[in-house]
Amino acid sequence: MATNKSIYDDPAQFFAAMQGMNPALPTPKILSLSEVKRSATSRSKAIFADRNALLNILDRYEEIIRKRWAKKNGEQRRKILLAAYPDIPATHRPDFEALRRESAEQSKSRTRFYDSFLLPSLNLEDLLKPRILPLMLNARARNAPDVFANADFNSIHLGQVAQAVIPGYISGYTMILIGTKTASSYGHVLSWDDDIDAFDKMSSGIGIQPGEGLVIMEIQQRKMAFLRSCAENILQDLPLYDSSVPKQPPPPDLSANSEDSEWPSLLKEILEAPYRAPDPFDLGRLKNLVAAKCDEAEDHIWFLREDPSYFKDTVLDWSEHRQEKILSINGGTHPALKEDVFWERVLSNLVNNAYLGFLGWDELGRFLDEVEGLKDKYAGRISPAVALPREYEEALCHFSHFVDQLTKGPLLNYKTGMPASPPLRNHYARQPQDPATTKIVVTTKSSSYMKKDHFLWLLERLVIDDQIFLMGLENILDEVERAKSKDKHNRERVSSWVSRVLSDLALLGELKRQLGLLRPGAPMTEAVPPEEQNVAFAQRMKLFSNIYEALKKVNWSAHATPLSKFNYPSDKRLSAKTTETMQAAERHLDLFWDDVDSQMRKITGKDLHGMLANNLPPREIRRTADWLCQHP
Repeated sequence: MATNKSIYDDPAQFFAAMQGMNPALPTPKILSLSEVKRSATSRSKAIFADRNALLNILDRYEEIIRKRWAKKNGEQRRKILLAAYPDIPATHRPDFEALRRESAEQSKSRTRFYDSFLLPSLNLEDLLKPRILPLMLNARARNAPDVFANADFNSIHLGQVAQAVIPGYISGYTMILIGTKTASSYGHVLSWDDDIDAFDKMSSGIGIQPGEGLVIMEIQQRKMAFLRSCAENILQDLPLYDSSVPKQPPPPDLSANSEDSEWPSLLKEILEAPYRAPDPFDLGRLKNLVAAKCDEAEDHIWFLREDPSYFKDTVLDWSEHRQEKILSINGGTHPALKEDVFWERVLSNLVNNAYLGFLGWDELGRFLDEVEGLKDKYAGRISPAVALPREYEEALCHFSHFVDQLTKGPLLNYKTGMPASPPLRNHYARQPQDPATTKIVVTTKSSSYMKKDHFLWLLERLVIDDQIFLMGLENILDEVERAKSKDKHNRERVSSWVSRVLSDLALLGELKRQLGLLRPGAPMTEAVPPEEQNVAFAQRMKLFSNIYEALKKVNWSAHATPLSKFNYPSDKRLSAKTTETMQAAERHLDLFWDDVDSQMRKITGKDLHGMLANNLPPREIRRTADWLCQHP
């Protein structure tokens, strides 16, 4: 007992023991209580002084700042930004650029890019845009620093995992940021010995480990000083601190949905998020995004059943993203391409993803409704500064696990389909097929080429599990989408199939990002044991599992090949011949789905739509009418 006590009382001994089990763990600087208090007090005073000064400026001149910034050209904006931060990085997400420019050992030992990892949102590429600086000035001045604590901590995920940013450590204390609104209270520390709730506040995420809290305060101090300097430089000819100047009504909100935003829809919201006041778990917005995905998946199912041309194009699209299409390292083709088994695999994947994808989005929407109900139920008790109601916290934990599990499907599709996609296929090679297994092994042709190709390097991060953990799924997707929107060549290298998968992942990543804003500390999954999460997920997805197991027994290709039978000249002028061709294609499509439904009835007692009667609304399949000869 005495040995354990000495380990936990001595941080240096504790971390030495931990590193004995995991040598990759970093060694933090051990902080003294006086050091923590001194640093927290100094940073808090600076944060609030700059924030109060900035708020006084915006209360009088915010509209003028917006007008002047909009009128300035790129070079004029650049000078103001450089005056406030001379070493400001040039590119969006400079932490990604830093990760590529130095080795893992360099990042861990003494990174040259500490600021890039600490302040990834401060960069010229983003801040030179007309909206971004005004957005950030408004958000940081008109909201208290604690509002941003969780988001600021989450922003250094890459820096922490790369061990470029290592928070100091002190045992026995909890720092409180959330819920404190004054310079004297912001960052105060509670002793576990003196405050019975101090440890629970840290473990629940209400409070934070003091070393991590000091990093948050460092981020905020740097950002507030930067913004104050920018505002002063934009308005250098005005009496900024003359209290006799009357305050003005706040200008209109720079809405994320306004037409002049630089980016469209969800991508725009994600890219602007670091510069806005966080709106954690905005259920109305998330429900709308998920509902749109569900509608899209529903339409996809009906188009597959109704439109022979759509069916054929979709089958071909899936076939072009099979790894059998990649040439072997010897230049040979895959043996399955000459066999019916290839089309069996293509059709199985296509139908599975259509129906199970719809069911996943549908269940996600239902889950969001349940969470919203609980949020409304406990509305008066939900606050960042207090523990969440137990029922609501457990629901969020189950929801987080559900999103994690749902993400596995699109990620698997991406990992297998991206290297095989026609625009990128030439960068990959397949190992000769082992006849004893159906597993296909794909490798990159040249890792050195990938180091020079930032976009391909980014796309590869989503194929490697430890890289997803290192960088964060939502962070990688953010950078991929930004690189696509910026460069036409990059957009051309992403097939429509890969783009759809990335779109699914982007929404799932946004759900995870929103959950991460709720708490900076303990992971949400601690609220419910993993075993219970798995049981609850299996129960919720029982229909999903039943359909998945049944579809594995279906034979697919008998009525699907050759694909030429689905030629559908709907774009041609209607005539007796085109009508006959269209009706023939529709009969072949009906025959394919009739066969699938017949097999499903034999396996389960119901066809696919019978199994989904409570989820998938019925529609009438439209068919081409007989040709009637037109007389002049």
